[in-house]
Amino acid sequence: MDLAELVLRGNSLVRAHDEAPDLRASASSFLDCVAGWESFTVEAASPAAERVLGAAMMLNPDIRGGRSRRTVVLDVNIASGTLVANAARRVREAVETDWLIAVVVNSLTDADLRWNIDGVDSLFVCHHSSSSEGSQSAHDGVGVTSV
Repeated sequence: MDLAELVLRGNSLVRAHDEAPDLRASASSFLDCVAGWESFTVEAASPAAERVLGAAMMLNPDIRGGRSRRTVVLDVNIASGTLVANAARRVREAVETDWLIAVVVNSLTDADLRWNIDGVDSLFVCHHSSSSEGSQSAHDGVGVTSV
């Protein structure tokens, strides 16, 4: 996938959230990824992630936005990890964290998903969306511990 295709794919996935079923699907995918985790807040890494977070909060009123000692950084797409790293920095500047985990709904690259994102303890990708692969279920998401 070249850069233009990457940008188009990312924009397409964000624009899909203009349709309620797609927004609900991303919110449900996020909730599946964090199912079983307790006592955490969610920091959106982008405006698109804020929409997914709002939908997730409507589906599960126990989900709380904000920054705390146990924070999940949420984003819709990941290509380079810059937005996630910036959100992680904002969280760590605001609070002393016990753990900071990133959850993204879609990976836009065919990379092996062994991300090392500064300030993030672990990364979970709910789907892997690329030009050559279809989406995986959230239960097949990738968890990677940073070094």
